[in-house]
Order: sequence, then structure tokens, then C-alpha cells
Amino acid sequence: MKLLGIIGLILIGAVAIGISLNGCGGKAGAEGTVIAEFEWNGKHQITLEEMLQEISELPTYKQPQYQEAEGGYEEYMNLMAESRLILCLAKDRNLDEDPTVLKKVQDYYHELLVSRITELEVDEKLKPTEEDYQKYYEENKSDYVDPEKVRLTCITVTDEERAKAAFQRIKGGEDIVAVAAELSANGELVGPGSTSENPGDTEFFDRSTYVQRAKVFSDAAFALEIGQMNDEILHIELDGDNYYLIFRKEEYQPERQRTMDERSVRVNVERHVENQKREELMTDWLIRLHEQAKVKTFADRIPDPPPEEEAGSESSNEGAAPAEPEPEP
Repeated sequence: MKLLGIIGLILIGAVAIGISLNGCGGKAGAEGTVIAEFEWNGKHQITLEEMLQEISELPTYKQPQYQEAEGGYEEYMNLMAESRLILCLAKDRNLDEDPTVLKKVQDYYHELLVSRITELEVDEKLKPTEEDYQKYYEENKSDYVDPEKVRLTCITVTDEERAKAAFQRIKGGEDIVAVAAELSANGELVGPGSTSENPGDTEFFDRSTYVQRAKVFSDAAFALEIGQMNDEILHIELDGDNYYLIFRKEEYQPERQRTMDERSVRVNVERHVENQKREELMTDWLIRLHEQAKVKTFADRIPDPPPEEEAGSESSNEGAAPAEPEPEP
């Protein structure tokens, strides 16, 4: 995969600057420090300067793979030599004149041109202001609200008798956390509070976490006071399975409006504003292009596709004998 990626980068570079792949690169006599060479219809050399230049043109996230990793330069040097050798072989087989290859090169060349002109006309003109960000945030504050949440210590089991026994132990004075830990060690806990790392702890959840038939659990949890336990075992049936829940409310977090000072909010707001601005700039640019070129379209000249039933009818009658003509009156 790495080798194919390097070959792709070499081809992309050639397309981007309009170079014909008549050679396979690195002929003898290249200026610089030679770090690799091979024989193929003559001597070919790769210089240190070429390698460093190519690495600097890689996507930013890939550069450290070769610049900082131990043996990175050596790995890239070998990939360069192999990729150029393969290009030489491809040229010998006249693949540089293959219509399919040339079509793909031309298509990608056009994509690069479109991408670059779009960068110039849209992306480089995209300059949202702090006022834009604040305006978007104020208009969409409801999207940045943390709902009220609750955290419980909860015992959930599927055996009614085990639930009753646990409930009686807790009512008799045993701590629900200790009982949850014991049941967890026996592999009996399921559902809310069944994490092995912290048995019984549900972590914080909001009213939307448990929906449909389990909503009764969520409603009961939010209705409790801090430190209060449910008065009786809660029984829930889901898809034919029975669950028995005993829980105590440990913490409550009220609804909270998140602010622009929070990084996650800031990043989200910036992304939305930039997307909106980009769409506006793109639309405006395309409208001006259409007006400048006096674009005309003739949708009425495009035939409608055949109705599905008609197409199906035709295919179902393929090979059938022609119908006999009706007798004339």
C-alpha cells in the first residue's frame, strides 16, 4: 500500500505540472547527493534533495512518518527507487500510451484544476469574523444545552428471587454498593450498573438514554431525591425478558447552557459558520459565472425515462410470440 501511495504521488506531481511521463525519472548526472541508483535502459539516480522535496510535499499528517520515525528516510528512499523502477517497466510496455490510463490522467488533471480554482475563488476568500461566530451561537443556543442528568447505584438482575433477596439485604442495612459488587463478581448483573470496573455505577445519563418501555426506569430515577432508593423493586419486561431493578440516586446535574468559551462548542460553531459561508460564496460565484458566460440550459430537450411498469412489461414480453391481429369487422 505504501508503494502504491508513492507511485500515486509521483503521477499526481507529473499531472499537476503538465509533465509527460516519457522517462521514469532520476537519470544519471542529476545534481545533488545520489542516494540510490539502478540500471534500466541506462542509469537512473535518485538524489537526497529530490527525496527531501518529495517528503515535504506529502500531506502534513504523513510527513512525520518519514521525517521523524527511525529509518523513515531509508524507507522512503527504497519506495522511491521501487516506484521509479515500476514506472520504467510500465513505459516499456507502452502503458503511458494506454487510452484508459491517459483518460484517467486527463480526468484527474481536470479535477485538480477545478479544485485549485475553487480554492482561489471560494476557500481563500472565506474569512468569517468573531461577530459571525457569536451571531450563529446566539441564534442556535438551544443546540448547546446539556440536558439534566442523574447518576445512580443500580442493581439489575434477571432473577426475581435474587432481586428480592438483594432488596431485603439492603433494607436490612447492607450498602447497595457492596451488594452490587458481590452480584457483579458472580456475573449476575446486567443492564444499568453492570460495568465490571465499578459495579452498580450507571454513570450520568439523561432522560433520552432509556426510551420506550424502559422510560419508566428513567422517570423513576429522576423522581428520586439524592440518596433515596426506590421503595419497591422495579420490574421491566423487554422483548420477553424480565429485568428487576433496585437503585439509589447518587448525583444530579441540572440542565446547563454551554458557552462559547468551551472548546467543543467553539469548534462546532466555527465549523457550521465556515460551512455556511463557503456555501454562500460558492453559490454567489457560480451565479456570476453563469451570468458571465450567459449559460442556457434546455431541460425540455431531455427525454423522460420510460415508466417502470412499461419497462417491466417490455422485458416480460421478450421472446413471446407476437399477438395475432384481431379480425377486421
